[in-house]
Amino acid sequence: MGTDNFGNEWGCDEQTAHKILGTAIDGGINFIDTSNSYNEGRSESMIGNYLNMCGQRDSVVVATKYRSRVGTGVNDIGASRYHIVRAVEESLRRLRTDRIDLLYCHSWDEETPVEETLRAIDDLIHAGKVVYAGASNFPTWILAKGLWTSDVKNLYRYEAIQSVFNILQPGIGREMIAFAKKHEVAVIPYSPLASGMLTGQHGSNGKPVPGSKFDLRDDSKGGELKSRYFNKAVFDAVEKFTAIAEKHQQPAIRLALQWVSEFSGVTAPIFGARTIEQIQGILNAWSESAPIEAMADVQAVADAFEAQTPMFYPPKSGEAFGILPVSIKSHGIN
Repeated sequence: MGTDNFGNEWGCDEQTAHKILGTAIDGGINFIDTSNSYNEGRSESMIGNYLNMCGQRDSVVVATKYRSRVGTGVNDIGASRYHIVRAVEESLRRLRTDRIDLLYCHSWDEETPVEETLRAIDDLIHAGKVVYAGASNFPTWILAKGLWTSDVKNLYRYEAIQSVFNILQPGIGREMIAFAKKHEVAVIPYSPLASGMLTGQHGSNGKPVPGSKFDLRDDSKGGELKSRYFNKAVFDAVEKFTAIAEKHQQPAIRLALQWVSEFSGVTAPIFGARTIEQIQGILNAWSESAPIEAMADVQAVADAFEAQTPMFYPPKSGEAFGILPVSIKSHGIN
């Protein structure tokens, strides 16, 4: 259960967040994902208040993150020891708990040596404040460097990788997931529904549905989601995808979630919700499985879309994405 919707202008208030959490936990969800940077810490606070009020802290795995900017100071960002230790103490306070079950580095910090980051996390694990370490939005080579550093320096390692992954954002399926599977690193993809694109609600006119995340979030975030998904190739793929859902009489949500969860090497997809209706719709869709024939049709759409998508490699912070002009097959990955 992803919670970046909790506590902002395009998400939900605390009362709704508590209802969403209760519905999710009652529906069998036992993994809650947040970050210290989500809405100035309000997401963490809402989760902590709910789990404390209901006495369900030990019923769920709680994951949070550090690294993103959380203030105006020079040390209010990054993966340095100084920032990590302070960030963890603040997260523990907001979450009202004695430990963080999974602590991610939210993105690669090229200014901090990976050994410094891992030693800080190693100390926090030995202190009992963190249980496991993870990485988020890392390129494969940086995760490999982290695993190597942990191995040769005898430090706790990154046990999970979290990145965007869906039919319309297939990047980590080309290299990262296979690498993580080989090295027994959990893969926890976010945005399996492509921020709602795969529900088909946005059509193909380039105008987001009023009140949707694309509409509300992009007003304050500079069009980030629209720049990622609003293009002809995506609209064409979504049209084919929703036609498959209609053909097989299956919810589009089910097909999208199932495609991600069944991808070899994936541990568990993360989904979010801003309303009770959304979380109920997801749980209802997830209560059954789509037939093999439907998923074969979905795979055909995914394969066709991936074939026309360039190979992207994550950049350093602040740089534009670069395109590597080689074919996918040159990497030996089918």
